[in-house]
Amino acid sequence: MFIFLKIKEKLFKNASTEAIKRLKRLWFIYMLPQWKLLVISLVFMGIYSALNAWSVSLLKPVFDKVFIEKNRDILFVIAFQVIFAFGAKGFAQYIQSVTMIKMGSNFTKRLQGDLFERIISQDLEFFNKNNSGNLLVHFMGDLGAIRNTIVNSITTIVRDTCSIVFLVILMFWKSFDMAAAMFILFPIGFYPIVYFGEKIKKIFSSQQNSFGNLYAMLAQSFQGIKIVKSYNMEESESKKIRGSADAIAGIEVKMAKNSNVLSPLMEFFGGLAAAGTLAYGGYRIMRGTLTTGDFVVFLIAIVAAYQPMKSLANLSSTLQMGIMAIDRIFALMDKKPIIVAKPRAYDLKVDKGVIRIKKVRFEYIPDLEILHGINLEVNQGEKIAIVGAAGSGKSTLINLLLRFYDVKDGSIEIDSQDIRDVTIKSLRNNIAFVSQDVVLFDDTIKNNILMGRPGATDDEAIEAAKHAAAHSFIMKQKHGYDTVVGERGGSLSGGQKQMVSIARAMLKNVPILLLDEATSSLDSKSEKMVQEGLEKLMKGRTSIVIAHRLSTIINSDRIYVLESGNIVEGGTHKELLELNGYYANLYKIQFMHK
Repeated sequence: MFIFLKIKEKLFKNASTEAIKRLKRLWFIYMLPQWKLLVISLVFMGIYSALNAWSVSLLKPVFDKVFIEKNRDILFVIAFQVIFAFGAKGFAQYIQSVTMIKMGSNFTKRLQGDLFERIISQDLEFFNKNNSGNLLVHFMGDLGAIRNTIVNSITTIVRDTCSIVFLVILMFWKSFDMAAAMFILFPIGFYPIVYFGEKIKKIFSSQQNSFGNLYAMLAQSFQGIKIVKSYNMEESESKKIRGSADAIAGIEVKMAKNSNVLSPLMEFFGGLAAAGTLAYGGYRIMRGTLTTGDFVVFLIAIVAAYQPMKSLANLSSTLQMGIMAIDRIFALMDKKPIIVAKPRAYDLKVDKGVIRIKKVRFEYIPDLEILHGINLEVNQGEKIAIVGAAGSGKSTLINLLLRFYDVKDGSIEIDSQDIRDVTIKSLRNNIAFVSQDVVLFDDTIKNNILMGRPGATDDEAIEAAKHAAAHSFIMKQKHGYDTVVGERGGSLSGGQKQMVSIARAMLKNVPILLLDEATSSLDSKSEKMVQEGLEKLMKGRTSIVIAHRLSTIINSDRIYVLESGNIVEGGTHKELLELNGYYANLYKIQFMHK
């Protein structure tokens, strides 16, 4: 008990106030609600510990009554007691193990759900700063470390400590002076435990960061497999992965060296205690002040206490890793998104779908402004297009309309409602977004379409696919609408993926449509099919189209030219050609071959 209290003191001495608060939150939010399972487990841990000590004490009559006095009558009584003790001990261990595992599983799944909800609610800036590899480490490594810490620590602290307490009581009962002498050695073994625990804490942090880097590199290689193969980068990518794996292997060996050094130390102190007991116990038996049965019980109690003592010694490293994992998880869960709805935000009500962008200024990096006082108005049912060079701020406007970011100055209104005053959910529920970078999930075509409006019927999904010109190619698939598209829609062509995304937007059936270069990566044949679907999608909706290919926007109600964050031209296709400015030059370049 002294060792455990000292370990606890050292563990939390240098812990920050915030870390202590997070530990309390973990306990009160995720553990205490399962108090029934916890109580059951603790009760059976106590029963197991008591039975363990009792089973050791049964050796006294075996040696004194059976072996020394040759009393056969008591032999069967002792045999029955031994069978009962070990059977009951096994049952108690089974109950406490199952309840602890169940409690750990319940706690893990709830924490996983809460963590995902917190991460997915973050804004784009968060995901730009945190690679997917590090986020995966939180789910795989940190949550696993926390679960092991909770389950193993409670078991070790309660069951093993109780076992030691009962066995120590048994030792003092059999020989007070021998027990007192033996426990003088215990404080000596405390200091290496604390020393190596601190080293393990630092190594664990390095290990988790290395895993994050490895996962990030793996994700990048798999997602960019076309680039890797087309540029013959297989060998260089393999070298990077092997280098990262080598680094992790080195860290794991270092971790093993530091965590396992406690075992030989405990072996040494255990051997020292056993040798001292044998010498002093043998001396007392020869003098007649100690019976053989008491000596054997005392010696076996030391042996029985060895494993729980060893577990308590190793508890330091487990707790250090768990505390760090808890700190990392809650630091992530405590991070609040920048883009949030106001306390009194109301639901957006769209009647006409009129969009007004008023004197909007924006910057991703402080003092590096992207948009410089943009003014733009889109009337009900209008289709306007925005063109311009890369980096002119076209996609930034889309990001601001969807409130992926907030404007620095100015405002964006929909039907005279500032989008910062309405709930984010209602804003995005009224906007359909079709991007150049099509995202399809590793699911069926039908389910990918239904993501546009969860709860829609299969017939409605099929009707949306028909309007998006996707029905024909879908029916040619082996399983039709139940065809699984693979990760990021890898089993479909670029045009097919885009048509599925248009069908998804069709199914959403909302008054405002945003298209961000939706056809720029398609070939001419695919572009024609997709463009037909887009024309149907835009009909009757207020639409803003970001375009690179001017052929797709010639029929727009108005076209605006964005240059270096400023609108420099605006008008119909014909009017802009007559201006003979930026748009006219761009048109001539694209259609020169014709």
